This record gives sequence, structure tokens and C-alpha cells, in this order.
Amino acid sequence: MNMSNQELSDTLEDVINNTKIFDIHTHLFPSAFKSHSLSGFINLLNYHYLIAELLTNANISAEKFYSLDDVNKAKLIWEELFQNRTPISEACKGVLTVLQKLDINYNNKTFEELKNEYENKSLTDEKILKLSNVSSLVMTNNPFDIDEWNLYKDNDWDRNIFQSSLRLDDLIINNSQATEVAKNQTKINQKADDIVINYLDSCFLVSNPVYAAISANSDNFKEILNDPLWKLILSWLNKKNIPLSLMLGVKRAVNSSFGLAGDGIGDINLKELSKLCNSFPENKFLVTCLSLNDQHELTVLARKHPNLKIFGFWWFMNQPSIIKIVLKMRIDMLGLSFIPQHSDARVTDQLIYKWSHFKNILHEILYEYYEDLSKKNFELSKFIIERDINNLLNQNAKSFFLK
Repeated sequence: MNMSNQELSDTLEDVINNTKIFDIHTHLFPSAFKSHSLSGFINLLNYHYLIAELLTNANISAEKFYSLDDVNKAKLIWEELFQNRTPISEACKGVLTVLQKLDINYNNKTFEELKNEYENKSLTDEKILKLSNVSSLVMTNNPFDIDEWNLYKDNDWDRNIFQSSLRLDDLIINNSQATEVAKNQTKINQKADDIVINYLDSCFLVSNPVYAAISANSDNFKEILNDPLWKLILSWLNKKNIPLSLMLGVKRAVNSSFGLAGDGIGDINLKELSKLCNSFPENKFLVTCLSLNDQHELTVLARKHPNLKIFGFWWFMNQPSIIKIVLKMRIDMLGLSFIPQHSDARVTDQLIYKWSHFKNILHEILYEYYEDLSKKNFELSKFIIERDINNLLNQNAKSFFLK
């Protein structure tokens, strides 16, 4: 006997809210790593999404904004985007969601009052993970940034919760400098490419990464297909049985004066991605694209290449209006076999709103699909819904990593 529509909606909401999440891409660090971990109200406001919104709307230059200290940057963002304007953008609403979830009434309060009230919540990693129901997450770890890599000298953080990845962009952006770092760390005299592989081996042993990752556009993506070093890296990844995560279609420094907030959308030729999947059939590729224009072709490729797994809505794609359209397209062509979301959080507190917002959308979309199945006499049960949601938020990623 099928559930009523209300029972279906309630069951789906309950299951989504109670399913543990494996967040496969973040820029977070454990709070014990104080030099790199970001949290709290000030960092929540000083997010590069909000900085870009401020600099394109308020009467302040990037140079003047970046000359301010962090508190005054955050105060300006609050005043300009939340008080002088209606905070209706997705990035603004994210801040409001965090305040709401923390039971902070932000209406008719000064910035200083909100800052103090927020700080008095004394949020910890554990509290935020519990609020967002994230059981584990993957960091972005650059092995060519030695200050950042010092994280692995410490043992005062939970490696089961904060899992590692190897971000290899430096091998594309500045190969000679990255190779020099590898040489200094390995203290061996070999060919440059062998030095890099040996260094990656040592990093693997220290960090036990879930995957390696790069961001790329059409120009530098060709290197993966043509550069002998990348053929060695792909062979190394295959031996280690870890995927290469490809975040495709970014153009760095569209407006360099904006700093981190100045990156935009570049080109990517997904025919080259298909060629990569065919050329390295034993390798696994996690893929997300930054432009809406690439989503349909990417979804079709995921139907053709079993070693390709789509994940998430990255950066400019992470807008509710876009997510709804593309999520439905993915379900229509892939069923529930993809990885629907990652937080991309840079501030630990962002986990609260990033996942809350996505879970609301997931409920809306899946309810529509389940209701349609019910009309076709398919008997839905709580067990089926729990299985589906666990696969989407947890198991699809883990199964692909272990494949």
C-alpha cells in the first residue's frame, strides 16, 4: 500500500534530515590547525562570494576594502549587503540561515551586538558537524604549500572526520616551483618527474588521501593528456586506486584586483574529458563543471564512461534556480547514481547553511519524482527512501572511491 502524499513528504523530509552526510569537497581544516582553520561570524561575512557582491555594488574600491582589517571588512559587508540592501542573494541568505539555525535574532541589532552574540555561542567543530549532520568531509590539501602541509605533523585532530585530498594545481600553475618543493622534501637526486612521483608517494603515506584534484580550463587541461608527467601521475593514481577529481571551467583572476573574489568562468572542451576517460580506462575521474553550458554534455558523458562520476554544484552553479534544473536532468539520465552535492565550504560554519539549503531542494525534487512513481503503482517504503538518500549523501561517493 502506497503512502499518502503527506506521509511521503514527511518521511522524505525526516530521512533527508537524519541521514549522515559525507561531504566530498571542502576547503576546511580542523580547528586545531589554527593558522588555516576559518570559523565564526567575521569569517562567515568575509566570504569571497560576499566580497564580490559587495565590490560590484557598493561605492568602495577593492584596494580600499582590502586595506581594512577583518572586523571592519565584515562590518562593511553587513551594513552594505544586509542593512542597506535586501539580503536576497544565495550567499546573503546563507548567512541568515546560519543565524536562524543558531537562534540568533538579527533584526534591529547592530553589527557589534550580532558579533558578540555569535561569539557567545562558542561553536566548535563538533557542534557544527552535528548541526549540519556531516559525519566526515574531505579537505583540500596542497602538498606544495609546506606551511599548510604541516597539518600532518600533528595528531590532535580526527582523521576519520577530516579526510585528505591532494590538490595538484601547483604542478600546472608553476611546475618548476612545485618540483623544487618536491626535491627539497625528498632529498633525492633524480629526474624532475620522478622526484614529483616520489614526493607524492611520501605525501600519500602521511595523509592517506581520498583523491587527488585539480581545477582546470581548456588551456591547461590539455596538459593532462599531453604532458609525460601527468601520464606518470595518472599511472600512480591508478596504482593507489584513488580518483582524480577534475573541477573544470574556471578562469582565474577575471578581475585580479578582487583577489580570491575575482575568479570567473572559463572554457572547457568536454570532448577532451571523454578522450581522457577512454585513454585511461583504469583510472577513476570525479568531475564537476563550473558553467551551466557544460552540464548537459557532462551528464551524457557520465552515461558513457563508467570511470566518470559527476559530483555536486560547484561555485557559480550552486544557486537554487540552477540546481533544480540540473538536478532533475541528472536524475532523468542517471537515476540516483551520481554524487549530488558537496559544500565547497571555506568557513566551518558554512556547513550549516550549505547543506540545509541543498536538503530543502533535494526534498522538493525527490518528492516530485517519488510522487510520480507512486502514481505508476510503484510501492515506496521508508526502507527504499532511506536507501536512496543514503546512496546520494554518502554511499555513492564511498562506493566509487573503493571501486
